[in-house]
This record gives sequence, C-alpha cells and structure tokens, in this order.
Amino acid sequence: MTNSEENSKKFISSKELLEKTGISRVTLHHYIRLGLIPRPIVRPPKTEDLKKTKKIGYFPAKVIETIDKINQLKKEGYLLKAIAQIGENPKWENLNPEEDNEMKSDKVTSITTKTREEEKRGTYGRITEIGFPAYMVNRRWEIEWVNKTAEEMLFYQNVKDLPTTEERNVFRLLIKAIPKSSFSNLEDFIRLNTEFASLDIPSPIDSPTLRSLSSEEISLLVKLWRKKEGSQKLPLEKREIVFTDRQVGRKSFNFIACAFREGTLIILIPDNVLLEPIIDLLLGRERVIRDLMLNKMPSFCSLCVLVADLQNSVKISADLPPAEYFELVSEIWTRMENSFRKYYGTLGKHVGDGLVRFFLAEPESPFKHVLNGILCAYEIRKKLAEINSEWNIRKRWTNRLCFNIGIHEGREWFGYIPVNQFTALGDTVNIAGRLSEFARDGAIWTSKHLISLLPPEVQKKLVFGIRRNSPQGEIFIANTFSRIMDLIDLSKPENTKFIDISTLSVTELIEVDSQLLIE
Repeated sequence: MTNSEENSKKFISSKELLEKTGISRVTLHHYIRLGLIPRPIVRPPKTEDLKKTKKIGYFPAKVIETIDKINQLKKEGYLLKAIAQIGENPKWENLNPEEDNEMKSDKVTSITTKTREEEKRGTYGRITEIGFPAYMVNRRWEIEWVNKTAEEMLFYQNVKDLPTTEERNVFRLLIKAIPKSSFSNLEDFIRLNTEFASLDIPSPIDSPTLRSLSSEEISLLVKLWRKKEGSQKLPLEKREIVFTDRQVGRKSFNFIACAFREGTLIILIPDNVLLEPIIDLLLGRERVIRDLMLNKMPSFCSLCVLVADLQNSVKISADLPPAEYFELVSEIWTRMENSFRKYYGTLGKHVGDGLVRFFLAEPESPFKHVLNGILCAYEIRKKLAEINSEWNIRKRWTNRLCFNIGIHEGREWFGYIPVNQFTALGDTVNIAGRLSEFARDGAIWTSKHLISLLPPEVQKKLVFGIRRNSPQGEIFIANTFSRIMDLIDLSKPENTKFIDISTLSVTELIEVDSQLLIE
C-alpha cells in the first residue's frame, strides 16, 4: 500500500461522515464552531460518486468516534457547551506532508445565514432562563411552569397568581386572552396546542378536564380542536406558525413541543433565531425536567397522603451491623418503589425510616387518588411481610418488620421544594402522620372522610372496621368507625400526642378485594 493510499484511509468526506453518524449538516457545523471536531480540509473529491462536486470537506476518520462520544454525553444530559469544556477531544494526527500539500485549505462554506449577534442569542444554560415564550403543562393541560415572556405575550395575566390548577388550564387562559391579544390570529396558536393536547385529553365536549370552561368557550374550542395524526407522542416536534400582529404585521415563529412523562413543554422561538443550541439543551431531557420540576408552581388541590413508619426501627438498627441494616433498608425501598410508581405516588419529605407519598386527584375521577392510596398501602404491607419472612429465616430473630400506615385525604397547597422532594402544607399530612403513629403491628388506619369519598360499589370491596373488647374477647365489627378518643385513654402520657385528632372518626383497613389490585 502506498503512502497516499494509507493517508487516504485516515480521512473521510463530509458526505460519508453524515451518512455514518446520522447527524445533520447544521449539527456538524455547530460541532466545528464549538471546537468539538476539527475544521475540514476542503479539496476536489477523488471518488467517482462525487465527480460532479467541485470541492468537498474531508475530516480525520477518528471524527466518527468523537461524534459517537458526543451523542452519548448528550443522552446522559450534558449540554454541548459543557462537552466542549471537558477537554477530552482527541489529538489529531499530523497530516503526511505529501497529503497536506495536496489538501491545503481551511475554508469552510457557511451553511447558515444567521448573523453573529443571532448566534450569541442561541447559548442557554437552563430551560427556565430562556427568554422566549415558554410554558409547561401537565397531562390535563394545566400550566405548571411559565415564564414572564409567555405571560405577557400570550396569556396577558400573571398565571403564577392563580391558586388552582383548574384556573391554569391553558385553553381557558388562551381563550380569555383573545380580546386582549395583539395577535389577530391567536386562534391559530390555540389550534396548534389542541393538536398535541388531543393525545392527552378527549374532545372538549367529553373531557372532564375542561368542564370548568363556559359553554361559549367550549364551543370555540370544539371549533378549533384538531386531532393529531398518529397515537404516539414524539419526544420533540417542531411546527411553524405565523402571527399577525395588529401593529407590526406578520411575525414567524417555530413552535417547539417537547413531551415528557410529566407533561409537555411548549416554546415559541422567532424564526431568525438559531434552533440548534436550543435543541441541544432540550436533548438533555433529565436536566430539563429536573429544572422545570424545581420551578413548578405550587397549587391548591385535592390529594391523598400516605405516611408509613417502620415499626421498632431503632431496635432493628441496634440489632444489626451497620452494613446489614443499610442492606435491609435499601431492599425495603427498592421492593416498594414499583408499587409507588404503579399507583402514581409522588415522593414527599419525611424524616427517619419512614416515608410519605402523595396521590393527586384527577378531574376524570373524583375518588381515584383515594383508591390509589388505599391500594398502595395494602400492597406495600404485603411486600414488607414477604421481606419479613425472608429476614426471619436469614437472621433467626424475633423482630417483626412491618409498616404502621396512616392515610388521609384533603385539599392542600402542594408543590416542590429545592431538596428534590414534594411537600403539602396543611392538616392533611399531619393527620396522616398521626394515624401512622396510632397504628401498631403493621395496621393501616384511615379516616371516615377518606372512606366516604369512595363510591358504594368500591367500599363493598374493602374490609374495614373497628376491633372492640367484649366479655368473649376482642371482636371485629365491620363497616364501622370510631373516634380516636373512644379507642384509647388520652390521660396516659404516651397518648397525649393524639389529643389534636381525638375527635377524628377513623377505621382500620383489613383487606382489599384482589379485583381492585393492578397487576
């Protein structure tokens, strides 16, 4: 093999590079500009398939490995700006003098007409800092995060001041904004939103989510409603929309919809702004959703709270070597996690060897969050019983592993706090916590209020009631309730902590019909 043939294997044309890596020319140019890959050497092509091309760029063949590494880092959530600073770019080999003379050129044909000032506008650190109109909706299309630009340009009010999620329904807000809007065709923007919303909620007439809208608003929304083609959401989609401003005329924007499990992020970007840096930011999906959740607006909503404490955790910790205790706790939380996901339990803040989970109400069902809380409590109790049997065999001890569980329902302020956890403010969490303390030996205690939220046909599939003492011993009276003050002696020092819930009517949940459980 000649030196010329050997050197030629060290280079790859831009055409081959795009085919092998699957990236676009815009992405390739952006990587060059950031210094992630070297500028190409431009020269006449040597292959027959490119004979009609006068000149083409050639890159070192190792660039393919570099692009693969970049793509992997992007999937892990790194931004391109951070990747460029990692400092792990390969050292490119010097060209052979003969090849270097033949390919002497460092000019690259520009593939964009954007100005340098516009390119500067395309560098972003966090999605919540973006200056263009943007908002995040949940699966019911209620706004959970919005920036000031969107409030001023699209909604014409301070959305953050609205206390309930129902008031933050994006269609309610946009329809009410029509008379105030500087855009004469805001309906086109509403129609574009309906296309993506149609995958989450049924038509406006059939949707409980939109029942808070007036009949006139519903009629307009039905007229604008457009069902999206296909039944699956794509992670990232782009549409084009042209607004007609009453004062300055036509304005063109790119409508970006980014789908997450938690909801959909909408961004409006002027068409004279480079999209590539924003798309790169959105590809770091875990960082984007973490940023959005951290800035999520609190809301006043109905929720079910489950509090579970590991009974005698201090004694169990004292009986085990530290390594085994952490192994046990880790196994418990790992085995429980699937149940929390299955019943949509949101992690809450709790101290010690216990847990708090929130089950949020949905407009489609006024009691589903209550049933989810009950079924989750029942399932984690059964799972911990299995773990208890396994550890009894392993350790041959007398300790019993069980959760003391309390469940209550109420309407509270719910939101995210900057420690990667959600919290609710109000009596609901406190009452659930007290019921967890009241429960012993793996019992599940809940309130009469919570049970009353379930329809009769669901209540019939639950076994709940009160244990009473009688001359014949303890008896269980099904489908009954009792006040805390009638179940314990509040004059005893150990029971004084229950004085604040002494008049609360409660019941013990014993069994759940297997037909209700989700496989």
